[in-house]
Amino acid sequence: MAQNKTLYLIITWIRLFFGAHLLFSGGRYILTGYVPEIPGIGGEWAAANAAIGLYQAVKYIEFVFGIMLLTNRFVLLALILEMPATVNIFWLNTFIVGMPRQMFTGPQELFLNGVLLLAYSGYLGAALKPRLEPLWLWNSRRAYKDNYAEQIRSEGGL
Repeated sequence: MAQNKTLYLIITWIRLFFGAHLLFSGGRYILTGYVPEIPGIGGEWAAANAAIGLYQAVKYIEFVFGIMLLTNRFVLLALILEMPATVNIFWLNTFIVGMPRQMFTGPQELFLNGVLLLAYSGYLGAALKPRLEPLWLWNSRRAYKDNYAEQIRSEGGL
């Protein structure tokens, strides 16, 4: 029991840390318009994203995801939707820019998001089943019952 509690506290701390990081990163841009200096071709890429509004959208989304993680609401949704930005940041910082600051922030972001996705991955079990019956979002409670497919068939199917 103590081992599970310790693991729970570690995951909670990582969730809060990542949430605070996202909230700060998005909030700093929202409040001040701060865009970090990114050297070389990475800076050109960031400027191009800003020119089409993608950089700004990502910062607002990071802010919202930070709130979600800090309040423990829709955590898995926030982690999944943040992962494309996380991979982008990791790739840009680690392989394109490769400066000391970026060599820390890119892997750190991928580690935090990856560990949290792994910690909450039990909720993704249905995605790993080779065969599923259709299930509308508004009927999702049925997924937690045993023999869902048999239940659907007994109700006359879809």
